[in-house]
Amino acid sequence: MRLVLAITLFILLTTPASAINIDEGVTIPIIAAYSTMEGETGVLLNATVIVTEGNGHVFVDTQPYTQVDLQGSARMATLVASDITGIDPTRHDFYFIIEVTSPIVSGPSAGAALTVAAIADIEDWQLIDGVVMTGMINPDGSIGPVGGIPYKLDAAAQHGTSLFIVPEGQVNVVITENTIVRKGAFVAVEEKTIEVDLVERGQELDVEVVEAITIEDAVELFTGHEIHRSEPPIGVWSAEYLDVLRPLGRNVLDEANQLYLVAVNETTQFSGTLEVQKVLLDKGQEQYDEQQYYAATNTGLLVLNNLKFILWWEEYSNTKDQDEYLNNLYQTVNLEINHSRQEVERFKEEGLKDVDGVGAAEIRVVMAEQLLEDARSTETEIDYVKTLALASMRAKTVLWWLSLVNTDHTTDDGMLKDRAGWYVGTASSVVTYARTIISESDSMHGLSGLLDEADVSLDRAVIEYERGYYSGAIYDSLLAYVQASTAISLMGYSDVGTKIQRSANAARVSIEESRNAGIEPVLAVSAYEYADSLESPSQQIMEYNYARVLAKTTLQLTTTSNVSHSAVSATPIPLKTVCPTQTPTPQVPAWDGLDVPGISIISGILGVFAAMILLRR
Repeated sequence: MRLVLAITLFILLTTPASAINIDEGVTIPIIAAYSTMEGETGVLLNATVIVTEGNGHVFVDTQPYTQVDLQGSARMATLVASDITGIDPTRHDFYFIIEVTSPIVSGPSAGAALTVAAIADIEDWQLIDGVVMTGMINPDGSIGPVGGIPYKLDAAAQHGTSLFIVPEGQVNVVITENTIVRKGAFVAVEEKTIEVDLVERGQELDVEVVEAITIEDAVELFTGHEIHRSEPPIGVWSAEYLDVLRPLGRNVLDEANQLYLVAVNETTQFSGTLEVQKVLLDKGQEQYDEQQYYAATNTGLLVLNNLKFILWWEEYSNTKDQDEYLNNLYQTVNLEINHSRQEVERFKEEGLKDVDGVGAAEIRVVMAEQLLEDARSTETEIDYVKTLALASMRAKTVLWWLSLVNTDHTTDDGMLKDRAGWYVGTASSVVTYARTIISESDSMHGLSGLLDEADVSLDRAVIEYERGYYSGAIYDSLLAYVQASTAISLMGYSDVGTKIQRSANAARVSIEESRNAGIEPVLAVSAYEYADSLESPSQQIMEYNYARVLAKTTLQLTTTSNVSHSAVSATPIPLKTVCPTQTPTPQVPAWDGLDVPGISIISGILGVFAAMILLRR
């Protein structure tokens, strides 16, 4: 009773229009496994989840306190539940009240159950008695693998469970059992590996064991309600998208071809590299002819960057005062970046039009500034010039992204600031959560790169937010979230091909939803096209996921601004199959041009802690 009164008092004092009643939430059993002196065992607990209108807060209350990954798991549950039900997570508050008999519960294995409860509360669905599940919730809605399942099954059976849900591929698991062997005065622990068939074990316990691949599967098993799954459209490229990208692709390729002729006539070095640029230009033209305008633009930008470096290095090599040349080159790039920064501000003077385009431009400004600063710490002159060439091209792409603006609707800056703050905080929580559970599961191999990229994206988002680049902060936060969450979803996952296909399908569905609302999500479609051109499975999955969240976020931001939009005639064009041709690697920095596809931790954690304290008082 004291807890109910504390929660009610806190809400009444802070958000009087959104008072909650704990009896109105959904209570779901969650199952945990932990080690004792006698071995590993399971325990069944209860969690109550309440979703109300609010301001995007996530409150976690446990008695006693549990590990930080439970808080991250709750945050992930809110994001997936919001995605599945179509609600705006920034306009709702989520309360997770978990009964814990001792501080033994870690979060990942409770994530799927918490997500089911959140969806059930949002939809006002009742849970079926006797159903228990274990599984981590992945950001794409799939159910991730967990440990200790046999012991969890045993504990569930002791409480009258009739249906036990496990993640895909975990009806057969391998466990290690320890046996204490006494030999005189000595005590030894012997380990024995055992393969367990959970279906058979469940039959012995009178419990049916089934797999759930996605959270939709789990919700149907828990509630009897089927969540409608939209069929992905055949195509993703629309006539409007192609009309927007076509001029840019043509202009970039033309400029690259002109600069190539200059380089051929004026340089005496890098003859082999110049041959590679010709190959790349031919490839870019092929991409353009096949209507792969975003890919053609990126190829052209790569050539422009390479040629700029070649020409600058030629000038540097032939000048008498090389130190003065490098200093003047630095000042020239600095002026280019200042000009791009001013163009962004000028563009926003009459209101923020097209969050996508402006956000991409803001990100490019910060990237260019960081590269300019990085040039100071390079160890050789050639690296110095290479880095300045990259900074210069980043600044140039600022203007190109602004040229892609294709809407007249204006987004309220105050609303955008609030949203940016929420996205930065959420991304911070997810990145922290990802590092925690991945490091604890010894799954860092192959995933640390994605987490490092997430740290870079998050740091950049913080800079953008502090500067007032709220669109950029939103999309870099989304990128950090996607990079970290993709790492989570790949933990222990072997069927990467299926994961790629599911991610691509989900992206096409989200893009189609945006178009049905009258919005052409250029940034999202370009992310999809970029994903098609990649060879790394993890990067492909990440870019498809980014395309999905970009489309959903663009739709939310546009809808929230309460601006009417005319319907977009955007019949999808059949999917292209992009098969990148292998070309020699230029002996200059590899760079992917526009590459928006491919978006403070302490404050995020403290916010959760503060909420817990307030709920307990």
